[in-house]
Amino acid sequence: MNNLLQKLHLTGSTLAICAASTFVATAAWAQATNNTPVEEVVVTGTSIRGVAPVGSNLTTIGVEDIKATGASVVQGILASSPQLMGLGSSGNGQTGQNAQEASIHQFGNSASTSTLTLIDGHRVPATGTNHSFVDPNLVPINMLERVEVLADGVSAVYGSDAVAGVVNFITRKHFEGLELTGSASFIDGKQDVSGGFVAGKDWDTGGAIFAYSYVRQGVLLDTARPYTSPNHIAQGGTNFGNFNCDPATLSPSGQALIFTSATSGQTLANTAANSPCSTWAYGSLIPKTVRNNAMIKVRQDFGSDWTLDSEMLYGTRRVSGPTPRGTLSATAFGSGAQANPFFTQPAGYAGGATTQAIKWDADALLGPGAALTNGADTMYADANLEYRFRGWTFDLMALVGRDDSVMGSTGTLNGSVATLALNGTANAGGSLTQVVPNTTLIPLQLPLTAANALDIWNPAATNRTSAAVIKQLTDNTQSYHVVNGLNQAHLTAQGTVFDLPAGPVKMAVGAESLHNSIFESVAQLQGSGPASNASVFRTWNFSRDIQSVYGEVNIPVVSADQNVPFVQSINVDVSGRFDHYSDFGNTSNPKIAFDWRVDSDLKFRANWSTSFVAAPTDELGADGTWNNTNYQPYPTNSIAVPVALFPLVTQFGLAGCTAASVTCDISTLRGLHITNGNPHQDPSKGRGWSAGFDYAPSYIPGLTFGFTYWSTKIKGGSTGPQIAAISSNASLANLLTFYPACATPAQISAIAKTLPLTAPLEACTQYIVNTLNSSYLNLHSEGVDSSINYVLPTDNWGTFTAGDAISVFTLFKESLGAAGQEYDVSNTTGANSFPTVGLQMRGNVGWALDAFSAQLFVNYTGSYRNWGSPKNPITTDPVTHNPTGGGDPVKANVTFDVNLAYDFNDGYLGNDQVSLNIRNIFDRDPPFYNSANGYDTNVANPLGRVITLGLTTKL
Repeated sequence: MNNLLQKLHLTGSTLAICAASTFVATAAWAQATNNTPVEEVVVTGTSIRGVAPVGSNLTTIGVEDIKATGASVVQGILASSPQLMGLGSSGNGQTGQNAQEASIHQFGNSASTSTLTLIDGHRVPATGTNHSFVDPNLVPINMLERVEVLADGVSAVYGSDAVAGVVNFITRKHFEGLELTGSASFIDGKQDVSGGFVAGKDWDTGGAIFAYSYVRQGVLLDTARPYTSPNHIAQGGTNFGNFNCDPATLSPSGQALIFTSATSGQTLANTAANSPCSTWAYGSLIPKTVRNNAMIKVRQDFGSDWTLDSEMLYGTRRVSGPTPRGTLSATAFGSGAQANPFFTQPAGYAGGATTQAIKWDADALLGPGAALTNGADTMYADANLEYRFRGWTFDLMALVGRDDSVMGSTGTLNGSVATLALNGTANAGGSLTQVVPNTTLIPLQLPLTAANALDIWNPAATNRTSAAVIKQLTDNTQSYHVVNGLNQAHLTAQGTVFDLPAGPVKMAVGAESLHNSIFESVAQLQGSGPASNASVFRTWNFSRDIQSVYGEVNIPVVSADQNVPFVQSINVDVSGRFDHYSDFGNTSNPKIAFDWRVDSDLKFRANWSTSFVAAPTDELGADGTWNNTNYQPYPTNSIAVPVALFPLVTQFGLAGCTAASVTCDISTLRGLHITNGNPHQDPSKGRGWSAGFDYAPSYIPGLTFGFTYWSTKIKGGSTGPQIAAISSNASLANLLTFYPACATPAQISAIAKTLPLTAPLEACTQYIVNTLNSSYLNLHSEGVDSSINYVLPTDNWGTFTAGDAISVFTLFKESLGAAGQEYDVSNTTGANSFPTVGLQMRGNVGWALDAFSAQLFVNYTGSYRNWGSPKNPITTDPVTHNPTGGGDPVKANVTFDVNLAYDFNDGYLGNDQVSLNIRNIFDRDPPFYNSANGYDTNVANPLGRVITLGLTTKL
């Protein structure tokens, strides 16, 4: 594991041979002919060349827009569009892998993703070690020509995932010469650098282009942003600290108070507000990331009828960041067979107890050195052969791809080793009889001596733990390895069927075959000792085959030549797709759309569609497990559990918890958390429509305005409900079970089955929560996307521009489970793994004169409410127990960006551009959000002001 990332490998010989042979063949045919056809572009959302998607609002982010963001990776571009989740986020993702999937209208995420990501109109291998997804940062940013965002359901064209819409990253097809780019970004506490080049050559019958980019994003430590320290009482929030300290805090048996150390007589009540410690100083807000991306494209015409296009992309991602060593909460013994030789009673304790509940932080004793690492090698190659015959175009495309992802940790505290050295068992409670579930093991390390015991009573400077034990405490390496394979082939024919009075009827038909494969392997702790000799190794192989047929017809109903009043044109588009999945069966999805152009200024549009998302392949395995399945003790949860749903909660003797209580706080109970998948999931089903208009008044040249009202629903999205949702939702109550007499190993095994235990069990498991990933999530959202832009050219003063883009939710409701009651989550975050913030906006003003250009942007995220970890309680419906309100208000966030550029057209810096981009000009901190790090990672970021200097030179 020490060289985990260096061991990434890609056995992609097939891809290399395919790409190499294509390149050689096209280069050999690079001979003169003047019959090159006019290129017709296929736009996102349609299979028919040369036409825009009917009835839809297609947003395009062009080259100049990309440059104005100052971004060094593709995700930074997405953060500039209000339609996409996280306008103010850092673009580093919430996956722990410094990669983030695109998400339209904040509609689902992770396993319930509802946005399809394409590169050049086709699928690419997914990445990551948990619910794999397409990482758009795979594309060299200097290779991008534009990004198209279509916020409508388009499974009728593309198949799975396109419920909320599709984001298509379109790369350059033509380039002549050599272009070099470089940038450096300066941020308080970190620095980023990037560089790359594009080289290309066009000839009469084709061309070739190659691009490479390098990005190094520096680590941002927790301590670089003091406001992320977990005690937020001074900010009006909660103390998210804990009692895990060095030396340990101690609570002798029978004591309600906690002693702050063995040498101190000070005691504290066991409340969150009193928590004196945290591991904040040892972690990072944003890890270090290094990316290398390369892409080559070649095209060649063979006479006037045949064209061969091929491309190959290879990208690497390496991510690493410091992490805390870990903490230990367990029972220590001062006498008997399990007596620890270092056992010390607190100075102020006068009782006769011989056991202590201890809480300890290992960071001071073990020192720095723990790390979380992940990485990926991703590669694909494709070739498209096009044949043109009598107005029809036939395309045969084949693609092969593979992603090799790893994730792991090194140097963190092994809980089982720590408890063996503390109390002689692999059990936090010190039980001498408890078997590690699903094994016959009862690990013991007795008697405890100065040579094999753990000292948690003395600080690191005078700690008596032996060097051998200290070394063994970090024998905790864990790793995850996932290989995603993709093979795709499709044949499409499109052209004119016949002519109507209003114009030609165009059609596209096609068939597709796709094969997905996933290999997963994991090395995890068994909960019985050092990882080197007490780990469990598991592997899985998943596969899915999909066969599809699809078609689309574009029908002109009225044209301008027919002189119909108030109608310049009406076009109707009908499309549909049938997919057969080897693991769950069939699904079919239609789409109907129309455009009504009143005149040259005004167009109305509307569409209706059904879409779907196939359940994640790795959740549909034979036993419903994948590499993220495990079980471990649950952290303390201050959850108010409804007595009506869980009457057994009254049998624990909790303070103020009786049969007459409405809810009971279970923060003092110890639970077990199980994560698993469901092999019987069905695909989630989506339904959506949108209507809007585009207006460009001829009497105000340069002004354009667009308005779209949209509605999207999804039923049965894949999710793993967390305990807060489970405990307050009657339809999920079966996922939470209480055990007043402590769960037996048999009861634990009945739910956990053969899943591995990744941390030592408590002496008494009082509840089990089962985060079962299945088709639980139902969403219904509606909203408005609008934009206005104005371009004013002048004779002497240059060109002025102004614009604004706004995305507003008018409705966002959800329910969990087939029988769950719908409730409102609009304008909140924390209810799900994705936000539902009601308003995002990005406005701009600009000016360009000769070689100079300047643009000023304002980014606005509206105020909303914190439902994730609020200080103010969430109110619930007394019947359904669903949330109805409450939580903490979070202030609106306003930041300003500026981009300045100057083009040198002659002289020493001929054909060069220098740029200065400043994001968050006024270095505004994110709005306070009551959570451990004090800001909302879904919609804000801790970067502060980012100053980027860039240089582009073309030779």
